[in-house]
Amino acid sequence: MKLKRMPLFLLVLFLYNGGAFLGASSGASQWQSQLQTGEPYNKKSSTSKEHLKQISPFSPESNNLALDVGQVLLTGDYGRNYTDSIGYRLHYTYGVSDMFGFDASFGFSDHSDSSFSVMSLLTGLRTNLSWYDKIVPYVVFGLGFYKPSRIIAPGVTASPVEFGVHLGPGFDLELTKQLYFGAALTFHDIFGTVRQTVAGPMDFGGSFISFLLHIGTTF
Repeated sequence: MKLKRMPLFLLVLFLYNGGAFLGASSGASQWQSQLQTGEPYNKKSSTSKEHLKQISPFSPESNNLALDVGQVLLTGDYGRNYTDSIGYRLHYTYGVSDMFGFDASFGFSDHSDSSFSVMSLLTGLRTNLSWYDKIVPYVVFGLGFYKPSRIIAPGVTASPVEFGVHLGPGFDLELTKQLYFGAALTFHDIFGTVRQTVAGPMDFGGSFISFLLHIGTTF
């Protein structure tokens, strides 16, 4: 009786071990092909895209590009000599972490029928204060270069490049995973120096406040 059951037992054992061997061979082949292509090997699901991160506005590793439009309010000497105007800015933010981001912008505003204008190239640190539902309040502090331009005589314009700082709060509202809307109030201080012009010594330093609305995309 034992002799008759032995071949059946050997057959089952052979099929079991053969299936395991074929499975291991298939896994090894798959691993080798992914090793050649440089893709990470995932034994459970090598084609799974679960490792891809869900990017949302200002989340870690996100790229955020916005167009800012709003009011530029001149203060100090700027405000006494020129009128306020509309300003524009192209704004980029890279999400470093949930709390911090790298901030950069290029802005321009024109005042008093082009008698005075300001161009800026700024960089700074964005600090997200909290994540309340889809609203993110934040503060930005940074440094940058400003180029105030003044008409100092008929047909003569002086436009030195000056160093300055900027600081201010803002908020962003996530509309979708790729679209956001927000506003920012920023104080700018230009560290001007007295420069010689055809009209005599002139100080190009000053300050202004920008209140800009923006809409942007995340990628």
